[in-house]
Amino acid sequence: GGFDPRYFMYCEDADICARLRLAEWQFAIASSCEVVHDAQRASHRSAKHLRWHLTSMLRMWVSPAFWRYRALLARERSHPSA
Repeated sequence: GGFDPRYFMYCEDADICARLRLAEWQFAIASSCEVVHDAQRASHRSAKHLRWHLTSMLRMWVSPAFWRYRALLARERSHPSA
């Protein structure tokens, strides 16, 4: 389904990564890539950005995918593969 349109500017990356891991997609690190967020900590300076940030975090914390992903990470930590 791609990016969830309910997220705006914050947490959309964490949400899609969690959902992809739950769907058993594999990840790789591209250390030669650099991403710069244009807002760069705008939630520290702007009430509007802070509201977007907090709303996205709350949306993530109540998401069933978030809690399934946390459970997956906990299982992986308790039973590391060889």
